[in-house]
Amino acid sequence: MRSKFKKLFPILLAFIYAASLYAYDPAYTESNNELPNEIVDLKVEEKYGNRINLDLLFKNEKSQTVSLKDFFKSNDKPVFLTIIYYRCPTLCNFHLNGISKVFKSLDWNVGQEFEFVAVSMDPNETPDLASKKKEAYVMDYVKDNSKRSGDGWHFLTGQEPEIKELAASVGFKYKWNAPIKQWIHPAVAYIITPDGKVSRYLHGIEFGDRELKLSLIDASNGKIGSFIDKFALFCFQFDPNKNKYTLYAYNIMRLGGVITVIIIAVFLFMFWRLQMKNTTTKGEF
Repeated sequence: MRSKFKKLFPILLAFIYAASLYAYDPAYTESNNELPNEIVDLKVEEKYGNRINLDLLFKNEKSQTVSLKDFFKSNDKPVFLTIIYYRCPTLCNFHLNGISKVFKSLDWNVGQEFEFVAVSMDPNETPDLASKKKEAYVMDYVKDNSKRSGDGWHFLTGQEPEIKELAASVGFKYKWNAPIKQWIHPAVAYIITPDGKVSRYLHGIEFGDRELKLSLIDASNGKIGSFIDKFALFCFQFDPNKNKYTLYAYNIMRLGGVITVIIIAVFLFMFWRLQMKNTTTKGEF
């Protein structure tokens, strides 16, 4: 048995070596790191500050005609917007699951501090599909918290011209892939200010609750959130290069300076009081 193993051992080593060369072939790795041709031209074009057309008309999940302005009724309530399609077998479901997950982790409630609006990119989808999708996600959202409701959740469908105009205004690119019969698109959500301007892009399937909260506070110009929430926004500033909020050194220095001045003022006041007390005591003698 040992002699047979000794004969096979060099062959085994040669096989492993050959396999490793294939696995780490630079040309092979490089070619597989390139973006597929189907998505190479679908990169999101970020249009910060661009105003979306709030007069665009869509159908809600009850088959009622609504305009986007119906979801911008409050002067201080931002809107969380995403463009998906309801029959998507993969990415859209993961994206919506990630959104629902972060919504449930917030100490805020959809419909109170902000509105959620999902728009289908597929002009062939119907309000019935939108209703079923809304029902599933609202049911999951409210099941563990009696204070939550589905009032702030909106699932819309529309016609191709309106969908294209909305997508263009936020820099969202998508296209139909006939061979696989699916829409190809990136996973991205948008924070829209109460007056309809693009304030923030949230890329990917999932993102953090702190990032979402700071984005919403920023979009509302500090009109929503507690004092602590607004104080956090003071310390953090959005970095477009990293596409996230980072500690803002200048504000931290300003805060440190204010605290230093307060400490010195308190110390001087206490010192002055002590001097006054000593002077009064000496005067009594």
